[in-house]
Amino acid sequence: MQSIHGHCRPDRGFTLLELLIATAVGAIVLIVINGTYFGALRLHNSTHDRIEADLVLERALGLVQRDLAGLMLPAGTATPPAGTFSGQFQDTPTDSLTQEFSDTRVSPDFHTTSATVDGWSPYSEVQVVAYFLAPATDGSHTKNLVRAVTRNLLPAQTPTTDEQILITGVADAEFEYFDGDEWTTTWDSTVTSTLPIAVQFSLSLANTDSSQSPPQSVKLVVPVLVATRTSQAAALAEAAGGTGS
Repeated sequence: MQSIHGHCRPDRGFTLLELLIATAVGAIVLIVINGTYFGALRLHNSTHDRIEADLVLERALGLVQRDLAGLMLPAGTATPPAGTFSGQFQDTPTDSLTQEFSDTRVSPDFHTTSATVDGWSPYSEVQVVAYFLAPATDGSHTKNLVRAVTRNLLPAQTPTTDEQILITGVADAEFEYFDGDEWTTTWDSTVTSTLPIAVQFSLSLANTDSSQSPPQSVKLVVPVLVATRTSQAAALAEAAGGTGS
């Protein structure tokens, strides 16, 4: 644009104050975007970790349930008598394939039909399973829930036992047994000649943060569907008594 005197007037540019204001506004916008992004990322990661932990817990409970659902009758209590693939149901076994384990035992030896038979596992579906609590290997004060499995029950030499870590970060675990009247923490089929009516597995997970909230606890109750001769005789006697009255 020309003035009335014929001279060109230069275009007006941004002042230093306007540049500072624009820079400050841009920085605030970037801070908001950065906070929103990393907040969403933390939420995604925490949700993913929780889903992974829930899947691990679900898998572990599924294995415990399958082992208990496949319980076999203790030796000497079945009709006809049980064979080689059976043992006693004792919370403190007198003769166990895992007798030398230094970890803390939390279950009896389960003689169970929970094994898978395929081209990579050429043994019977019968296996011996026991559960233990072992010290954590990450330096924490928590424990690991360990599943000890013996597949080949007719070995040419000493049978081998495989150990599987099912869950880390465990505070405590316990098995309890229902005899028809109450829950008890001990069971010995050599004394009772029976199996419990149901088995309950309790698991407490340690807190992973500094919060004072109580640890997460889960309980799994599995009915025992097989009955020994003693259990059958007791059931018949009870039924006869009820009919007579």
